[in-house]
Amino acid sequence: MKKLIIPSILALLPAMAVALPPGASPTSMSDAFMQQLDSNKDGAVSKAEFLAPQEKQFADMDANKDGAVDRAEIEAVEKSMREQMQKMRKHSTGNR
Repeated sequence: MKKLIIPSILALLPAMAVALPPGASPTSMSDAFMQQLDSNKDGAVSKAEFLAPQEKQFADMDANKDGAVDRAEIEAVEKSMREQMQKMRKHSTGNR
């Protein structure tokens, strides 16, 4: 389990940077971590708060809501992400 903590944190960092509340400007990784995950604003991140984004991601990926993510569901997410990246590239390059 300990081996999963650091990769889990690293995996959450891009989402944390994007998902900060409007107007929030964290000055450090710890600020970003707390702003994103301390949902009850008690100054600590509980295990439930830490796992909530991963549980939501899993639920979003589990398209048929059977409690498991199969290859087809992962491939669907991958396809959607590729399409979103292509749209972002087109938008940022002025539709070249």
